[in-house]
Amino acid sequence: MRRSAFAFTEQTTGVKLAPPSIRIEPSRCGECGGSAELVCKQCKMDIILCKKCARRAKHSHPLKAFRPRDETLLNLRKHLTLSYSEHIVSCTRDLCMESCHESRYARTHFDYCQIRPLCIRDIVDNGNVKFVESNCQSCELFITCVFIHADKCRVEQCEVQWCDDIRKLFEMGQEGKPVFEMTDDMNRKCQEVHYMEMKKVEKRRHNLMLEEIASIEI
Repeated sequence: MRRSAFAFTEQTTGVKLAPPSIRIEPSRCGECGGSAELVCKQCKMDIILCKKCARRAKHSHPLKAFRPRDETLLNLRKHLTLSYSEHIVSCTRDLCMESCHESRYARTHFDYCQIRPLCIRDIVDNGNVKFVESNCQSCELFITCVFIHADKCRVEQCEVQWCDDIRKLFEMGQEGKPVFEMTDDMNRKCQEVHYMEMKKVEKRRHNLMLEEIASIEI
């Protein structure tokens, strides 16, 4: 069974469910959920397998041993992905970070996916948020980011899909209890990446402005 990169823990209390706590899961075999032993570097480490599943998978690229450094890099990538949560669920700017435009795929995919949960209650079982094997990874990412968004959202009728439904079902926005929290060190690393990306955006914006000025006929 494929394991999600993100997991939820929660308890029930009162009329609404207590908000879930999102945690980053350690890397596992993408086929059986066993130990991560081999990885494909050519596939940006998206292919992670145990030795048994690797023999059956017959992956087209050579597989390398999965080392602690690989886990460190993947852990940073997972945190960085969730740090783009607002971009994933709501950003519509024409000029934004490259990572923003790339990650919006999860939002557009969610609209058309044929195997995604139809509503928030489809993934709530006895008060627990659970993704099952048939769920789609892109949709799992989108839903996870909507939970992070909903925890901060104060808009009465939010346009982000599922935000209102999540806030009706869960006691979101509790002060001092965010659904997802990074360590100071991990947050610093993510902010450094954001800063570098925004510098590129400002450079593109400046170049576009110069092109517009140059195109004006005097």
